[in-house]
Amino acid sequence: MGVVKRTSKKAKKGYTWEVNFTYKENGITKRHFKGGFQSKNEALDYETMMKAELKTTGKLMLCNKTVDQVYNEFIELGCESYQENTIQGTKAYYKRHIKEKFKDIPIISIDYQMLQKYFNSLKNNGIETNKHIKATLSRIFIYAIKVGYVKVNPLLYVSIKGIEKHRDNMQVLSYNDFYNLVELLNTQSDFKYHAFAMAIQIGYYTGLRISEVFALEKKDIDFEHDEINVNKKLIYNGLKKEELYVSNKLKSKKSKAIIPLAFNLKKVLLRWFYENPYEMIICDELGYYIQPKNFNNQVKKATKELSIDFHFHMLRHTFATNLVNSDVNLKTAQELMRHSNINTTMSVYTHINNQHKLDTLNTVFSSMCGDFVGKSIS
Repeated sequence: MGVVKRTSKKAKKGYTWEVNFTYKENGITKRHFKGGFQSKNEALDYETMMKAELKTTGKLMLCNKTVDQVYNEFIELGCESYQENTIQGTKAYYKRHIKEKFKDIPIISIDYQMLQKYFNSLKNNGIETNKHIKATLSRIFIYAIKVGYVKVNPLLYVSIKGIEKHRDNMQVLSYNDFYNLVELLNTQSDFKYHAFAMAIQIGYYTGLRISEVFALEKKDIDFEHDEINVNKKLIYNGLKKEELYVSNKLKSKKSKAIIPLAFNLKKVLLRWFYENPYEMIICDELGYYIQPKNFNNQVKKATKELSIDFHFHMLRHTFATNLVNSDVNLKTAQELMRHSNINTTMSVYTHINNQHKLDTLNTVFSSMCGDFVGKSIS
């Protein structure tokens, strides 16, 4: 029978397409039926895929579960190995970008052509957004492969495009800009802005990630031994303020560590503890967690006033740059940065060193050869 057109009152076009054919498995005649395809090409592609499966394995791997059903299974059973912020990000991207488009489609019928067409339609999105969408779908397919719903991940062959929004993750915040930003925030009367200033200072003097800074509690600071116990992070991706929570599962085993408390940071923390009555170090005026995205939006206003292009991860790279420029050895830097692999530290060091050498060279020759600029040498 093959591919057949059927009338359907529920379908927008008034009809759908179905696949209906017989086959033999271990000498026994069986029939395979599947309906609900929106176009003849979709039905033909599905039929071709099923018959190719029969030819290769002698049987059909049948899974009638929809993408939405497999996604929910993945969230319930298959995401233990992922970081919690990754899981929250997956939920957010699935809800915003994927669910409406794919939720009712059987996962086994999704192929390269369907996905490539979908990502082509997203070309006006930011490239980073499209990467996250692809990664979210890929996690669902990897789970489906593990449990035997599909055999391959069709996203392996899909290319994505999007608008490049350039942000140099290796940007450094100068000490003057750091000082001016903290001063501006501290001059505000709102308690929350003082917490923002404190967060920036912690990031500057420790290189901690934003999720780690926003999870710190007063009991994590040991003023007697000048140490900070980094043991948790704030889970915030895709969550409202009242849904925020902390997790003891950090990025790597190395991320959980006792790090030194710099003298400059110790002084400002002692002052802040006197002002802040709550156990949370970075909190609002009622002692609740602050959503980092709200922090980013609020601080942008201050950085715009100062003409500073700021994002929190700059502080981590600034911390690494200060280590390099102070000739801190590689192994010590790895411990301070809490990198699980020294190659990561080496990569950061190499990048910073090369830039430092270039800046030094340009400074030397700009002072020596200023008189020759704009002149021809004969």
